[in-house]
Amino acid sequence: MTTETMLSVAGLSKTFKLVKAVRDVSFSIQRGKTFGLVGESGSGKSTTARLVLRLVEPTAGSIRFRGKDLANLSSGDLRAERRHMQMIFQDPFGSLNPRMSVRDTLVEPQLVHGIGSPDEQLRTAERLLAEVSLPRTALDRYPHEFSCGQRQRIAIARALSTNPELIVADEPVSALDVSVQAQVLNLMRDLQDRHGTTMLFISHDLRVVQFMCDEIAVMYLGEIVEQGPRDAIYGGAAHPYTKALMASAPGKGDGKRAKLKGEIPSAHAVPSGCAFRTRCPHAFDRCAVEKPAMRDLGSGQKAACHLLDGPIAA
Repeated sequence: MTTETMLSVAGLSKTFKLVKAVRDVSFSIQRGKTFGLVGESGSGKSTTARLVLRLVEPTAGSIRFRGKDLANLSSGDLRAERRHMQMIFQDPFGSLNPRMSVRDTLVEPQLVHGIGSPDEQLRTAERLLAEVSLPRTALDRYPHEFSCGQRQRIAIARALSTNPELIVADEPVSALDVSVQAQVLNLMRDLQDRHGTTMLFISHDLRVVQFMCDEIAVMYLGEIVEQGPRDAIYGGAAHPYTKALMASAPGKGDGKRAKLKGEIPSAHAVPSGCAFRTRCPHAFDRCAVEKPAMRDLGSGQKAACHLLDGPIAA
């Protein structure tokens, strides 16, 4: 049985003037799967998400979606492809137009892409509201009349209104109370199973990524430092940064691993060699002069660290 690749990114880079926001990022997502990008604020996750959708133009690299290279599509062809890829943003209030009713919010993407008649568009809006557990009476209400969690449900319904094949979810629950996060995450998983949607999921929260994702890439200062299946990463993290993230996560530290210290350096001045060396408790001379290559660790897991030449301390 063959598995179809929905999205494939190769050598993706973005420089804003002198800021190297994303550096040589490569990954692929299989149809119907969820791929997670995890890392601290400033690691390049959200920029990568916007590059994938070409909301930001890449400096280098390719983005193949449904077999087409998005980086080379004309504006008209790109607009046609955008029907098949949608985004869920971090702030549900900021991403919803306060002057538009829920009805208009859910119908607008269908209008833009010429999907259905007015009656069909309304029926789709009603169905999607039911799928996100909101009543039909919500159609004539406005964003300010809902709680934060309800607004994010509306944003999820809007993302599904064009029946996309790919959803990019950028920190979709970080603005929500912990009690509401679980509800929204369960809803997203249920809807993904129902619609068969492929997902690129962005988060700084390791617990959320572990719950949502099939495969995970750990980003640090614009590049991927470790990648692999969820169980491989959480069962045997290889990179010191991944280990430190896990040790620093609430309720995850075992007291044996070194927790993450200091702040991520500025992307204006990426450290030489291994970018993580300025915070790594295991750094040695080679780390300052040679950038580590990504090494295959088996079972789909790979990491970029000179310490993989020998044992890594826990």
